[in-house]
Amino acid sequence: MRKLFAIFALLVLLNAGSAHTASAAQQPVFTFTVFGDNQPPQATASQPVRFRELLARMKTLSPDFAVCTGDSIYGASSLARLRLQYKDYTDTVVSLFGGKVYQTIGNHEAFGTKSSQEFFQKELGSLYYSFDKGDSHFIVLDGDVNGEEGKITGDQLAWLKDDLYKARAAGHKFVFLHRPLYPVGGHTGSSMDTSRVDRDALHGLFARNRITAVFSGHEHLFNAQKRNGVIYIISGGGGGELYPSFSGEGDFPNFVLVKVAGDKVDMTVVKMPYRGKPEQMLPVSSFIRE
Repeated sequence: MRKLFAIFALLVLLNAGSAHTASAAQQPVFTFTVFGDNQPPQATASQPVRFRELLARMKTLSPDFAVCTGDSIYGASSLARLRLQYKDYTDTVVSLFGGKVYQTIGNHEAFGTKSSQEFFQKELGSLYYSFDKGDSHFIVLDGDVNGEEGKITGDQLAWLKDDLYKARAAGHKFVFLHRPLYPVGGHTGSSMDTSRVDRDALHGLFARNRITAVFSGHEHLFNAQKRNGVIYIISGGGGGELYPSFSGEGDFPNFVLVKVAGDKVDMTVVKMPYRGKPEQMLPVSSFIRE
């Protein structure tokens, strides 16, 4: 009898292990990349060589999609010039990367003009939007609405709160906007910290809704920090001129690779070859000072 019970117990354990393995295998696994600030140095220039190299490298990683955190073009008050710039950008992405890229509006896209805003409204369908992949929710915001630069307010803020409520059960939530909430370089005071009251309220909203990570650009560098459980990443080394943070760090061309596997998220910064140094792939966590 004891022998039969032991065999039965073993079969139960084996079946439980098989069920656990099958459940883990069914969890969604996908990757995406994040880059920003690849704008050319002048209105008539083509996309930078460094950006072309970045796209080619991203392609080798076969991400399911990419997200640009803005400043993908130089910008123009002329609608004809704007169309040419954006076509050069999209043609470059298609030829060297080929995958889906979700676009964020930055100050270079907005260019402070109503015509630019209307152009991208038509191109993207909306200046702020959300989408889902697996058990994850993605939110793209516009911190450069004409007259509301550096803020998420009005209709957009109401939409954001409603969207977060609808996505409350999502396993992971990722937010993208051009201007960082917590800049570390020369854009301090002209990012989402133009009004610290509004910035702090936005951060509170992110913290309460357990946002996994907030990605931005605007500052042409890399930085990662963690506040109240929310990871804030600046990835602005997509091809534009680089500059360091106030601490002299982060001035290297970069993009971020994110892997989502069920309840686990791994984020890696890819430091492109620069100043004679070879490429490095480092965990984002290694840059965070708690």
